Amino acid sequence: MKRLSNVIVRMLLVAVLLSSAACEHRDLCYDHSHWTELKVEFDWSEAPDATPRTMVVYLFPRDGGLPRRYELTNVKDGAKIRVPAGEYDAVTFNGDTETLKEQGTTYESFVVTTADESLLAPLGRGVTNVPPPRPEGTESDPVKQTPEKMWSGSVENISIVPLEKPKPLRFMPREATVGCTVTLKNAKNVSTSVGVSIGLTCMAESYSPARGLAVGRDVTLPIGLSVVDETTLRGSVMIFGHCPVKKSERRHILTVYTSKMKYYEYDVTDQLHDVPDLHDITIVIDGIELPPPDGTGMLPNVSDWDDVINNDLDML
Repeated sequence: MKRLSNVIVRMLLVAVLLSSAACEHRDLCYDHSHWTELKVEFDWSEAPDATPRTMVVYLFPRDGGLPRRYELTNVKDGAKIRVPAGEYDAVTFNGDTETLKEQGTTYESFVVTTADESLLAPLGRGVTNVPPPRPEGTESDPVKQTPEKMWSGSVENISIVPLEKPKPLRFMPREATVGCTVTLKNAKNVSTSVGVSIGLTCMAESYSPARGLAVGRDVTLPIGLSVVDETTLRGSVMIFGHCPVKKSERRHILTVYTSKMKYYEYDVTDQLHDVPDLHDITIVIDGIELPPPDGTGMLPNVSDWDDVINNDLDML
């Protein structure tokens, strides 16, 4: 009887092991049959001068699942990625950047944006004892970093069928950012000993690759200026655009800040809106008189900023 019991126990153990092995085998077969290699390609005909180091690809399941993120180093010829079967929408944009931040988990809500920034960051100052003045109505707008140059594209309704070779996923990226140059010309008292920067209001916070549009809240962008010659200062940055989606009813105010705690406001709405090339914006401030380069600049014991100087500019 004891021998018979031992035989029964051994048979039960063998059955359990065989059952476990069979389950593992089925899992492996399921995984193998529902994943495939998808070729990702990039057509740069819309941005022949693009120079991205890498390209990020997001696949968003149309059933609402979490997205899958890939970063490809071969931006010219593309590469193959492993993808589970399903229905997807996809976006792409350049990666390996310092300022571009990714937000959102759905195709419609996903945006590329930037981090918060100090308004006086171009002057090398973060939090100050005396906060810099801001144009009326923009005091609560976020202050954001300017983005690096960005290229982006999207493709909808991608179908990955089990055991079938999918068509290549082909993107046609376009330039998503806008070049913006600010020049102070015929300026008086230009000196490398007086720091000068600007804040530009009501600019776009983010970019939606799915919609191909600047989106989000109105934000203020701090922009540094450098001395070009004895009467000129200039700063060039990239922006996502202005007036997200459509022209805003708010005015675009450019504020010039100096390390002497003197500031100047200019309404540059027309210069932003009435441009021949939407990807190349030029703002010109003519004849500003900066504070003379005496003393040591912005001191901790200065009680407040000088009275604002309001200026209305016509389109140049």
